[in-house]
Amino acid sequence: MEKAVAAQMIEVALSLEKDIGELDRLVSQVNDGNEKKELIEALGKIIGIITKDFVFRIAREHPELDPDR
Repeated sequence: MEKAVAAQMIEVALSLEKDIGELDRLVSQVNDGNEKKELIEALGKIIGIITKDFVFRIAREHPELDPDR
């Protein structure tokens, strides 16, 4: 993947943190325990996909773009 595209993808993936945090805040307000559990699992899947399939993948190919560096 071209570095310029990878850098933009990292930037967008990281910008999602604010919205994911807001989703997490809203999920915490759900009263139904079963529904809340399902939403937490869904949110975990979203975070996992963004982290594993975007951030980690790009960081392996372009270590200089690793946000943890």
